[in-house]
Amino acid sequence: MKKIFLTILVILVSIFSVSAAKQNGLKSINTGGKNRQYFLYVPDCLTDNRPLIISCHGMNQDYNYQKQQTQWPSLADTANFVVVYPVGISGTAWGMGFDTGWDLDGMSDVNFMLDIISEMKKEYNIDETRVYLSGFSLGGAFTYYMINKAADKIAAFGPISGYNLMGGSTTSSRPVPICHVHGTADNTMPYSGIKDNMKKYAQAMKCNMSPEETTGNGYSKIHYKDGDCETEVILYSVNGRDHEPSNNGFHTSNALWAFFKQYSNGCGKYSATGISLSLSPNVGEAPATATLTAKVTLPAGTDVKSIAFYQGDELIETLNHEPYELNVENLEIGKYEFSAVLTDSKGKNYNSAKKTFEVKAPQAPYKGEAHELPGVVEMELYDEGGEGMAFHDSDEQDEGKTFRTEDGVDIEEFETGKYALGWTKTGEWVEYTLDVKYTDSYTWTAYAASGSDGSSFKLYIDEKEISESIKVKNSGDWKTFVEYEGKTGELEAGKHILKLEILADYVNIDKVEFKAVNEHVGVENVSAELSEMTYDVLSMQGVWIGKVTCTEVELDSALNQLGLAAGAYIVRNSEKAKIVVLKK
Repeated sequence: MKKIFLTILVILVSIFSVSAAKQNGLKSINTGGKNRQYFLYVPDCLTDNRPLIISCHGMNQDYNYQKQQTQWPSLADTANFVVVYPVGISGTAWGMGFDTGWDLDGMSDVNFMLDIISEMKKEYNIDETRVYLSGFSLGGAFTYYMINKAADKIAAFGPISGYNLMGGSTTSSRPVPICHVHGTADNTMPYSGIKDNMKKYAQAMKCNMSPEETTGNGYSKIHYKDGDCETEVILYSVNGRDHEPSNNGFHTSNALWAFFKQYSNGCGKYSATGISLSLSPNVGEAPATATLTAKVTLPAGTDVKSIAFYQGDELIETLNHEPYELNVENLEIGKYEFSAVLTDSKGKNYNSAKKTFEVKAPQAPYKGEAHELPGVVEMELYDEGGEGMAFHDSDEQDEGKTFRTEDGVDIEEFETGKYALGWTKTGEWVEYTLDVKYTDSYTWTAYAASGSDGSSFKLYIDEKEISESIKVKNSGDWKTFVEYEGKTGELEAGKHILKLEILADYVNIDKVEFKAVNEHVGVENVSAELSEMTYDVLSMQGVWIGKVTCTEVELDSALNQLGLAAGAYIVRNSEKAKIVVLKK
């Protein structure tokens, strides 16, 4: 009886294996009313809830070349995942026609990928939270396009020898992990610009901008870590490789799979078995609160007994029920390291990776003096508070080395004693505390210069846009400033935050001047002081009229007591000179 059972079992396994093997090959799917094709590879004895790899070929190439070069099926056999090689269709891009390529100007191929994912879920019960996308050359460009269009459907992205060709946009609906592989001898998609490309994505994902750099057998690696939701951005530079998916001793797909398998669509790294720790936020303002969240994945039949949270080596708290989340409050300025230890019901311990949390000084006006509106906001007088609080700069180096050299924001002295924000890069921003004197709308004039084409910036007050993207003209050099104008909505009197964001590289910005739309009587652009002072009063032509002794808030009534007619007058003492506008 036992022998008969084993024979039947062997027959069933053989039938299943043959059945699974028959699934492999060129398939068709209707998407957007068109019949599209893809090559499918399913490993023998695939289990439920496994990942999916989608690998897109280059322009005028086919799935077969992509399959031979990337060798994903051999990895799928050992790692137990499904592989799909989609087939592109004819079209045009950048003035070129192609027989097989990808739509980078619409949703047709985005929807093709989403339909493939749905089909694989229906047929093979894949894990929809662990779908990974890679592509070579134009397929790499399409991989970047999918970051912009469908980040919520793809867990991690692996472009190969292809650029972001969509105007430099790094926009995505969530923080996305990216691992890019590129040959240093690539003449088709030149290697020269890829490091800046990866830096922009690392900035967008809020990674630590001091990358870890290592070298290996025939390659170098730049590794940005600690982005939102544990996101990482990696560049593998393969020495001497031309425009091809894999050669020169570096196995591209092995590197990509080692990266991909860490991630799911959720916030934080995927843990096949054990515990991972996410931290929100990564930077806080003192006194700060850090939120620690433990994610647990254990084998069937095993439960969580407890999760212990640590700050450094000190135990903070132990939890034995969901949610495994803890707030650590009242953290002062400094850096903190957190970790967690899971103990399962069988007594086995799992340690999470350590996470770093930095607390910075509260944001405050430069030297305690807010910029008064109406008035001028000089760009070099940005708020104090440091990186991630009052500003974001792409590196720690101070290019100008002339003013406020301690924090790395790049300031250029364009005339003696006159400074402008300079050496600006995409994604950088600075903030300024405003003291708005009158509830009113304000016109603004920004003074910007550029010696190149294509730069742009945007202005916000309290995170609300007060400008569209401001396209900066090439003014011929970095010291010839052109005026750009706009208008705010109504601002309430009191404190506000002005933010200037760089949207495209290289623009120098001197200042932004604000004027109230309506006329207001009183001292413009000064803070009232309570102590009495003696002022000389002059006409606008500089003719001396007399003296008054009063506090600044009493200037209007003091001037009226001189019997002056309605109009503007200069009042000054040894410390300052101001204009007072009188109305009768």
